[in-house]
Amino acid sequence: MVLRSVFAALFVAVVGLAVVPPAAAQITPDGAKQFIQSMGDQAIEILSQKDATLQQREDKFRGILSDGFAIPQIGQFVAGNYWKQANPDQQREYLAIFSEWIVKTYAIRFGGYAGEKFSVADTKINEQDKDVFVATRIDRPAGKQPILASWRVREIAGKPKIVDVQVDGVSMLVTHRSEFNSVGAQGGVVAIIDSLKGRIAKLAQSS
Repeated sequence: MVLRSVFAALFVAVVGLAVVPPAAAQITPDGAKQFIQSMGDQAIEILSQKDATLQQREDKFRGILSDGFAIPQIGQFVAGNYWKQANPDQQREYLAIFSEWIVKTYAIRFGGYAGEKFSVADTKINEQDKDVFVATRIDRPAGKQPILASWRVREIAGKPKIVDVQVDGVSMLVTHRSEFNSVGAQGGVVAIIDSLKGRIAKLAQSS
């Protein structure tokens, strides 16, 4: 269940969904496949270090997430209109809190790694914006059903970035945008920030 939770939250929406404005440059299917495989290998390497503390895992995951995920674009998208309504100081605070929430969520969930195998399958180009969808498989021990995930990769500022992940038909972007819109209706981006702070506090207690 641990890698299911990890890869499901992050971390593709339905084909054709324009999550963030497409970049001028386009990543190739082979480039996207190699990028996702490299990220998976890095994650497995971290998980295999049983003597690492939670703080050490967080530090390493922060680097992986910062390098691999388009966190600013994802954060802006899921905040929806409340991002546009926020002033610059609120936007900066929101992105910082959103990033910290993502890091802590997956650092904790990665802690129970139990020998799952991560492998990359096929790729598919979205003809609308040329994003590349990379299908992956997580094989689990004890005869459990494998987890199939799909990653949406886009080239941003000359680098491949993950802009969404879908597991079991559930998109991170769609799920979080719906959640944040409900919270934002109670007080805009300030309410979203307060909600994220509360979630981070609960994660700290549970760890």
